[in-house]
Amino acid sequence: MKDLLLTLYDFQLGYIKMIAKDLDDDDLGKSPFPGANPPVWILGHLAVCTDYAARLLGERPACPKEWHKQFAPGTKPAEVPQPYPSKRDLVGAIINGHERVATALHNADMAKLNEPHAVELLKASNLKTNADVLAHLMTTHPAFHVAQLSACRRGKGLGPVI
Repeated sequence: MKDLLLTLYDFQLGYIKMIAKDLDDDDLGKSPFPGANPPVWILGHLAVCTDYAARLLGERPACPKEWHKQFAPGTKPAEVPQPYPSKRDLVGAIINGHERVATALHNADMAKLNEPHAVELLKASNLKTNADVLAHLMTTHPAFHVAQLSACRRGKGLGPVI
């Protein structure tokens, strides 16, 4: 199961890199349509979510504390203060977080992962264990935000990356 998660996680990271390559720092605050999340929030959110996944694996957060305030679930994407973190810093944090999570997963304590999770936001969902939440953070959650990021890129008039 770990191999499958890592394969999908690597796929998501590759997709993020392909999409982000065509976005400039000047694009970070631009939503593709009214009400859509801008790239700065999407990339920042994906970065801090690597910290959430790392915590489930016993690791400490690595993203700046202010990013957790700006990009956490429930924050307002339109209210990210300027100056924005650079695309390089945001994507770099996602890559570093990805590596931390992948390494920690190899050594994960499966008994701890099979314990009930404590994520209040997801209590009413069918995700019941730490492993369920970790799998979500490595697959379905980034996929949702990769689609948003792709819309930002496509809003620049660019074709699909895949």
